[in-house]
Amino acid sequence: MNLSKKPFSDISIPDSDIGQAIDFFAPKITERRLNRLKIILNNRSNFIVPVMEDLYQEQNAGAIVRTAECCGFQEVGIVERLNRYKMAPGIAKGAQKWVDKTFFDARYDDPMQLALQHYRDRGYALVGACPHSEGFTAETLPLNKPLAIFFGAEKMGLHSDLKSNMDNFVSIPMRGFTESYNVSVSAAIILQTLRQRLEELQTPYLLDEPYKQSLLLKWIIQSIPKGKEQLVRWQLEMTQ
Repeated sequence: MNLSKKPFSDISIPDSDIGQAIDFFAPKITERRLNRLKIILNNRSNFIVPVMEDLYQEQNAGAIVRTAECCGFQEVGIVERLNRYKMAPGIAKGAQKWVDKTFFDARYDDPMQLALQHYRDRGYALVGACPHSEGFTAETLPLNKPLAIFFGAEKMGLHSDLKSNMDNFVSIPMRGFTESYNVSVSAAIILQTLRQRLEELQTPYLLDEPYKQSLLLKWIIQSIPKGKEQLVRWQLEMTQ
């Protein structure tokens, strides 16, 4: 399966140059900062990817991004069908800077199908988070392959076109009168439970070394004032 994804989407950096770039830019941040980045990086995973479908409340989008980052999941998918993605910075608390976001939006004829194909092509099983599903709980959901977990819009839930393409469903048992948790609360419960289970299993779930090196460079650059501009200049000097 192919779980690789380049952290730099707007700058082309050959894999052969990443190590050299890290050696050049790492001294520009403190040793304490660099060690912190490496500690976080060693716990990073893209085995689970939460995918938000058409959320319209920005506090929910921000909360899910924050949860993904806190759980050590590096990627978040965003499907925009009717609603544009907006995130409340005060809710996300800066988490949006440290995760990779993949957008499937109105630039494409069918963003939902594009998202489904994107994750299937990368080897992910597709899981729908649905309160009334006859599927699994977060404690019983199979973890024999990576999962892209789709969370539907507020009130409406997952679109029927997404539901019909899911490999499995996951739900949270309700013990009260209310039919379900808020979508961001559901995401927090599911993602935290799955992270704990991954840490207890023997299944490899952490990022591979090429991805980690590329991500480390991205985080170093983000930690430097005008880091992206410095990286571009460094690349130009390297090619001269």
